[in-house]
Amino acid sequence: MKLKSLIGAALVAGTLLSGTAMTSMVSASPEPSGWDDNNDQAVGSGSDTTYAFMQRAELYMNQAQGCDTDNASPAAPPAAYTLGDCLTGPAQSSLNVNGNWDHDVFTSTYPNGSSAGVKALINGQVDYARSSRGPKSSGESAANFWGFAKDGLIMVTWGNRPAGNLTTAEIKGIYNCSITDWSQIAGQAAGTIEPVGMNASSGTKATFDTYLGFDANSGACKKSLSNGTFPFENDLKQVINDSVIDQNNGITWMSFAEYRAWSFKRQTGAAWTVDSKSATPGNIANNSYPITRFIYHVTKKTDATAAAASAEITGADGGKAGAVRELTEFMCKPAASHGLNDFTGKTNYVELTGVYSTTGFIRVPASEQTNGICKLVPGP
Repeated sequence: MKLKSLIGAALVAGTLLSGTAMTSMVSASPEPSGWDDNNDQAVGSGSDTTYAFMQRAELYMNQAQGCDTDNASPAAPPAAYTLGDCLTGPAQSSLNVNGNWDHDVFTSTYPNGSSAGVKALINGQVDYARSSRGPKSSGESAANFWGFAKDGLIMVTWGNRPAGNLTTAEIKGIYNCSITDWSQIAGQAAGTIEPVGMNASSGTKATFDTYLGFDANSGACKKSLSNGTFPFENDLKQVINDSVIDQNNGITWMSFAEYRAWSFKRQTGAAWTVDSKSATPGNIANNSYPITRFIYHVTKKTDATAAAASAEITGADGGKAGAVRELTEFMCKPAASHGLNDFTGKTNYVELTGVYSTTGFIRVPASEQTNGICKLVPGP
């Protein structure tokens, strides 16, 4: 019998004897889980927008409490390597299943774009993905998209071009090349508009394309960098430092969260209102700002999915796939189901709250949550 089954039996017995649930130590229903009593290492890739968030979330998952470990010196190869794996049976003194039971290790690779990350996940090249856009209409049916935060897209100018208001119609006109001079925008001095495109793998671009209804990079008026490529998302440094782009007449779009969290990426950029609405946490939360989106942790459906009759996350029981399931539960479970961080004395939920604040995102509003604090969007 696996240790997790022994724990489940012990919990039932303890509850019957005491008449109270052991909610301070374990979740109400620890079974089934992704535990296998071994340390696994899982790797994620994808979005630039969610990179900083996931690095911090992974840190807290890696630090989260779990099993007592075998810390004896391992036998020489080819004997099994057990150092750091979970102790089993009577040697185990802890029943903490609210954190990272197996002490699995999670790492995010440097950003390569949402679409590249999701493709790598589906192709089996990574274990999970980061995405700043939802599932495509085809080709991603094997994936689940777990929306763990909300964000908005903002229109940005820099140089001496002051920010004002753009209507949705004006934004579409700029990007379909029918509005070509700033004098066509109320309150703006004349100058040829230079709309800057964005790398094709970007989830931020995919979200903007959906808002526009067409490819934001198409059209003769679009500007690329001097090396002929479109810039990476959410980072004005490369645009501001490029000699080909007119610094006083350029315009682009970027993540509101990245804009407000990282001044080095924002540089001298100034955010515009859209349809007379500012991008604020409140306007993004209630969807009154015109360009809002969810950001996602992406898994294979076989690794982590939703139980049919509840919000419980089911899926793989061990290995890297089980580790991914545990990470998904960690990110999506409510405050009461999290354990303490031994390094800070705060619960992991409070630590994650700090990550939202640091990286500029907001938690999914309660009205839009479908699995714990996440919004599950299955691939088609």
